Amino acid sequence: MIPLFTLPEKTPTESVVVEFVFDAELVAIDSAVVSIAVRDGADPAVAAMLEGALQIQGTSVLQRVGAGVDQVNYLLSCVATHGEDVRENPAILPVRAA
Repeated sequence: MIPLFTLPEKTPTESVVVEFVFDAELVAIDSAVVSIAVRDGADPAVAAMLEGALQIQGTSVLQRVGAGVDQVNYLLSCVATHGEDVRENPAILPVRAA
């Protein structure tokens, strides 16, 4: 089972950068994909939360995330690849109004 961690809360008006770190699993990252889904609650525009293209920096993947609905928990997932090695790093992002 892949460990699931909870990111710090953000408000619906904030835009934050989420970092997925793969330094324990990969020596480098050739490609990556970040996805987002609703885990708890409802948000018809969940896909619009991912802002811009992800960035790969060494063994980390950075993705800007904005908007969201108050009291919704989102499931972010980053799948990173290096050669034949494919690793997934999921996280929960809670959105709460200030």
